[in-house]
Amino acid sequence: MRDIDISVIIVSYNVKTFLQHCVHTVQKASEGLNTEIFVVDNHSIDGTSEMIRREFPDIRFTGNRENLGFGKANNQALKKSRGKYVLFLNPDTLIEENTLRVLMEHMDHDTRIGICGPKILNSDGSLQPACRRSFPAPGVALPKLLGLNRLFPKSRVFGKYNLTYRDPDESYPVDAVSGSFMFCRGDLVRELGGFDEDFFMYGEDLDLCRRVQLAGKSVYYIPATTIIHYKGESSRSAPFDSLMAFYKAMDIFVRKHFSPAYSLVSTLFFRLGIVFHLLFRFLGKAFSRIRVPLLDIVLTVISMLAAMFIRFSDNAFFQELDHFFPVLSGYSLVYILFLALGGSYRRAKHYDFVRAAANLVPGFVVNGFITFFFLRRAQSRFVFLISFLLAFVLLPLWRIIASRIRSRHFRQGAESARRTLVAGAGTEGQRIAATLGLHPELGYLFVGFADKDLQHPKTIGSIRDLSQLITTRGIDNVIFSSDVFSLGEIISMVAELAHFPVSIKIIPEKENIIFGKTVIENLDDIPVVEMEYTILKPGWRLAKRSVDIVVSAFSLLLFFLPAFLTRILTRSRPVRFSEDVPDGHLWKTPAGKEPPFYWYPMLFSVLRGNMTFVGDLKNIPEGSRRYYKPGVTNIMRSEKPSLPVPEEHERFIHYYMSNFSFVLDAEIIFKTLFLKKD
Repeated sequence: MRDIDISVIIVSYNVKTFLQHCVHTVQKASEGLNTEIFVVDNHSIDGTSEMIRREFPDIRFTGNRENLGFGKANNQALKKSRGKYVLFLNPDTLIEENTLRVLMEHMDHDTRIGICGPKILNSDGSLQPACRRSFPAPGVALPKLLGLNRLFPKSRVFGKYNLTYRDPDESYPVDAVSGSFMFCRGDLVRELGGFDEDFFMYGEDLDLCRRVQLAGKSVYYIPATTIIHYKGESSRSAPFDSLMAFYKAMDIFVRKHFSPAYSLVSTLFFRLGIVFHLLFRFLGKAFSRIRVPLLDIVLTVISMLAAMFIRFSDNAFFQELDHFFPVLSGYSLVYILFLALGGSYRRAKHYDFVRAAANLVPGFVVNGFITFFFLRRAQSRFVFLISFLLAFVLLPLWRIIASRIRSRHFRQGAESARRTLVAGAGTEGQRIAATLGLHPELGYLFVGFADKDLQHPKTIGSIRDLSQLITTRGIDNVIFSSDVFSLGEIISMVAELAHFPVSIKIIPEKENIIFGKTVIENLDDIPVVEMEYTILKPGWRLAKRSVDIVVSAFSLLLFFLPAFLTRILTRSRPVRFSEDVPDGHLWKTPAGKEPPFYWYPMLFSVLRGNMTFVGDLKNIPEGSRRYYKPGVTNIMRSEKPSLPVPEEHERFIHYYMSNFSFVLDAEIIFKTLFLKKD
């Protein structure tokens, strides 16, 4: 058997499409050479393993059950490799047809070279600085971190890290080449044990270059061939902080390769970088979370001050402003509280001016109660009314202006668009994806599909991994296509996403009507219904459970005597009413009829938490049972006594979960008890 010339090792993580193109270019560059290709996948959820097995059956594939990191995954394949040369290649690269042959000839000609790398370009054609660089000693890294290398790129002092003062079209020895493409002598890297597995991501390429040099070989930059590197695609979908990983990698590298005294200073330097990074990231996230409510507070206070100025032209009121400051703060906080409870501060709802206006109304009622009944502690009624009207204008107005500015920005580019995942790659899903692509002014950036299978080329993951896709891809909106998923399946998935800061929408089937407390948005004449299940909110779930406990305990005591006498007189016996609730019983007479107080045994199930007063009787969609329990009564019993067909049943459940309130529960119980059905 002919010896292997080159072993190509590619570690992949959620870059299926890039990997597919990369492998094609490697196969093309391998013509006339005896190569073996290894792909090690670090537990991708985008269908990478299925794609490799389907389209590249000759590739030696390893699928890990967790993300082992860059170095450890490469070493898995390195131990199996037999090539004279080993190429460690990132999946988000494209190589020229002559790349492998050119570098192999250079290595054959100059046996002093242990590792070499080509000229690397970004996707826009610019030079990628990391393709030739120096080791990150403090005197080298500090100018880069301070940005001095950009101000003085031709300086030998400030441009040393990326060697920006050197000609990119000349070949010369360097400290290190990019880990995205490392062409190595096979026997040498196998003897060195491959990458140091203490590095998870970043730094392991610098470390390997350093160990190769300590072994007596050189590292060379060879611009005679060029590749393209779509930098950062894998780290973009990684569930960890890539900048933190970079700092930690530099910390490990310096401690490992420099003297203890030098390492002490360097370690302090890099750890200060980690501290400052964490601090700025925390402050940035904190400000991002509070900037919208903070602006609302400022505008409500301005509204009150303006109303006071209108009412008290002599400015006497302002002289006692410190006395009324607690009142102003209290009024503002009431408005902000109801805006928060109404969902105006969810990331996807920041610019929803209709919701903001609607959420101000209950705040107006509460503040009005204080104003009209506790005047000593409140402000002037006239001031209160005028300030509310001003806030009712200003708070929605800034959202309208902001959304217009965002829309204008979307027309110019989609960097800040709301990242949107379409669940279901069927006809309707593909139609909505095409619409989002043609209309960037809508403010949606289509990221890809999630589906039951992974056949569509734009499917980025399985629907089973929906929550992980939302986290790793930074999803803002999820649009469900009802021509792929039933409403019951959608309800189950929405229930699982209840704690994620995403906006849930659904494309209804043309022949169906979606009932519920929803907002219908037309995207290029495609109706997209926004779904928001009130009953899934933790506060409402806790409140509903609390009411169940209190009312069931009270009812068990209150109705004990009449219920006990009724059972004795009618000779009733307990009968299970549903397979879904093993301890759920009701009383029936020997003739099979329901006597008065037939529901009394159900109170025990309600108290234990296996039932609720208003829920369902059976056929609860799988996945929704944690949130929507069997009930003593239900919305179908109060509205439609005959058993509804499955489609109607799911719509009733959807309506109840969307519109849940204790008023609705009381209405359902009242209709069940007192209204006769035709």
